[in-house]
Amino acid sequence: MKIGLIGCGKVGTTLFYLLKKNNRIVGVYDTNKRHEKNALRLLHINKNLPLRELCMGSDVLFIATTDGQILPAYKRIKPFLHTKKYIYHFSGLLPAEIFPKTKNILRCSIHPFATFPKIVIPPRKHYILFTQGDREAQQVAKRIFSKEHFTLHNISKSKKPLYHLLGVFSSNLIVGLVSAIDELARRMDWKEDDMSAVVLPLIEETLYNIRNYKIKNALSGPLERGDVKIVRQHLKMLTGNKTLQNTYKVLSLNILKNILKAKKKKEIEKLLKE
Repeated sequence: MKIGLIGCGKVGTTLFYLLKKNNRIVGVYDTNKRHEKNALRLLHINKNLPLRELCMGSDVLFIATTDGQILPAYKRIKPFLHTKKYIYHFSGLLPAEIFPKTKNILRCSIHPFATFPKIVIPPRKHYILFTQGDREAQQVAKRIFSKEHFTLHNISKSKKPLYHLLGVFSSNLIVGLVSAIDELARRMDWKEDDMSAVVLPLIEETLYNIRNYKIKNALSGPLERGDVKIVRQHLKMLTGNKTLQNTYKVLSLNILKNILKAKKKKEIEKLLKE
């Protein structure tokens, strides 16, 4: 397929590196010319087209902007879309129907369940994508995204907000939790090297346990033992930092609710809710 990229950020540029193997990239466009130039270099595109020719020459256009810029970007290219086009965006939250329905436009949202803190070239070898939108556009996506590098799953419009929230919990809030761990480590006068040498291996081991033994069998520590005294001591130590204390309480309550049938569970739950 002949494909074009509107928005040369982290997601679009990274995924297009894999798409260029089985598709022809007509061109890329970004209002930030530094980003556009960087994408041209990383994707090995020697000759780029102006926006009008890019849109007219592509069978498929990917809008890879921030959520708030998807519709403005579409409105900008709409005057160039005279023939049948497949229009995709990469938002995890917004539906394909953010694009107005017209006779010649087939719409689809495609979201990688992955994290993109920066452009990585070459990217990882395989991504899981969730698609939603017009049936034909979803079918065409299977031709564009090769099975070698992508697994596609359909998702309903109604489930997209919950799916996006799941992604935030799976990545962003884990970063937030590690930042809380880092704050505690700095109280110990630990440096970044100590985090890498001591803390990260424990996190990796925990993820290993979750993967291999499942969530309900991956826990150890005071909650699993039902040790009320230690939980009380932890909360006392965090009295001066309400953010960390609330983090401790909320995550511990979630463990009690979803994972444990611990000894003295009601007593610990009462303590955490104070």
